[in-house]
Amino acid sequence: MEKETANTDESLQNQPMSDSASAESAPVQSDVTVAEQPKEKKRLTMFGVEVVYLYFFGIIVAHWGWVIENAVRLVNQGYIEDKFHLLPFISPYSLIVFGFHLALRDPDDVVIFGKKIFKTKTAKTVVLSNIISFLLISTFVFLGELAVGNLWGEVFGIGLWDYSSWPLNVTRYTSIVSTFGFGGGAYLIFRFIYRPMLNLIRKRVSFKVAKIITLTLGMAIIIDTCILMGHIIFTGDVVHYWHWQIYIPE
Repeated sequence: MEKETANTDESLQNQPMSDSASAESAPVQSDVTVAEQPKEKKRLTMFGVEVVYLYFFGIIVAHWGWVIENAVRLVNQGYIEDKFHLLPFISPYSLIVFGFHLALRDPDDVVIFGKKIFKTKTAKTVVLSNIISFLLISTFVFLGELAVGNLWGEVFGIGLWDYSSWPLNVTRYTSIVSTFGFGGGAYLIFRFIYRPMLNLIRKRVSFKVAKIITLTLGMAIIIDTCILMGHIIFTGDVVHYWHWQIYIPE
């Protein structure tokens, strides 16, 4: 009898657990799933810098260009004006930032379209890099004035500027003086302002804020430029919104 009881107990131990027991021992799986964090969209960059930040910087430069040109006009001729734009921005100046970053990037270790000129950086290469930067920027100014001047002057019959009275002029659209004058100014901006300013913007301005500004104010500047170009094409003349004579120069 005892033997049968022992066999019975042993058989009970060897039987598989019931469904209810298995359910109790199995780990409980929650129906609530943690929401996946949205992945940040990949940012469009140009040689390691976000295009949004480059255009944000370009908007600032476009305003500086408007202010500087009006300051020169005020000193020489006693007035300020719209500079053919409704907004206080001269849009082509915004391209300077992209030009610096794409074509040069570093005045002390110049890079031409992503390719370093010098393999190692020494005191000699730093001097040569700055000389090359100045000459390349001046060349861009020279060719840019010729290209834009001939485009509007010869194609659309609009003379946006005229260097005929300047010394060492090369056609009415450029001159050696304007080339090295504007080129020198642009070089100084590239040498002392461009890199520190770009780093400051990337550090202090959030990407979201920069993106909002470029999509709103940036688009408004582009529309303003398109209005100017359309006005020139269809009317054969530039558009003027306002002109303030501050004083009459002697």
